Amino acid sequence: MLAEARMYSMTGYGRGEASVNGRTLIVELKSVNHRFLDLSIKLPRVLLFAEDAMKKTISSRLSRGHIDVFTTYSAPKDQGVLSLNKAVAENYLAMGKDLSESYGLKNDLTASSILRVQGVVEEGVASVSEEEILALVKQATDSALDSLLKMRDAEGKAITADILRKLDEIARLTALIEKRAPMVTEEYKSRLENTVREALSGADYDETRLLTEVAIFADKCAIDEEIQRLHAHIDHYKKILSTEPTAGRKLDFLTQELNREANTIGSKANDSEIAENVVLLKCEIEKVREQIQNLE
Repeated sequence: MLAEARMYSMTGYGRGEASVNGRTLIVELKSVNHRFLDLSIKLPRVLLFAEDAMKKTISSRLSRGHIDVFTTYSAPKDQGVLSLNKAVAENYLAMGKDLSESYGLKNDLTASSILRVQGVVEEGVASVSEEEILALVKQATDSALDSLLKMRDAEGKAITADILRKLDEIARLTALIEKRAPMVTEEYKSRLENTVREALSGADYDETRLLTEVAIFADKCAIDEEIQRLHAHIDHYKKILSTEPTAGRKLDFLTQELNREANTIGSKANDSEIAENVVLLKCEIEKVREQIQNLE
């Protein structure tokens, strides 16, 4: 009996929140399908330095999917969120003095004009260190990831269960085709014998030649190898679902192999009943392929 599958869906939503010294950070993650891990992170200016750390935290726990990251950062007004960047202010003052002395211009820089220069006044976290902010970002991001993965896990289990049901139907249709295949050759032989007898009006005919024709027909429409490969692919599929939590791309490739075998059977089997089952088989394989696109 196969172990319980643990495949993750690539779609979901997660929210996490963390606080330090009155500062609060809310991180929201929205995940959709993508071939690789693709991150889109939106941070306020004051937290831009933490973007790389956030990327590392997310990529350590997710391997595929497009992830939109939204953040809301707040600090209490009574603690003061504005700070003076003295280095920038001093640079502007020095530049003003240099221009005045070099070109004989009046140096009319004032405190109020300096404060209006971009970068002089910043949203500050004066009472919180950079290390504390990084820890805040990690805590909120991990919390959001916990929430996201819980949703992706639940949806992944539902998708896996649906895929397993479809694989059982694929196996059932394969068994019907396998059972029908030997009858096709026997029926061809019977039709050929009747045709020869009618053509010769009951006269003797070359049994060896007839058997040769039947053998040629049987060889052309033989699907034994394709049937066996289908069974093997189905077993492999179930094994991957039960043992590999992030194998969406591998399953996508295996789905292509299932479809290849079904197409070969459809082109070789000269029989309407098999053809009907091949159509049903390909429909189920396509349903599986659509579901696989949702798995990490």
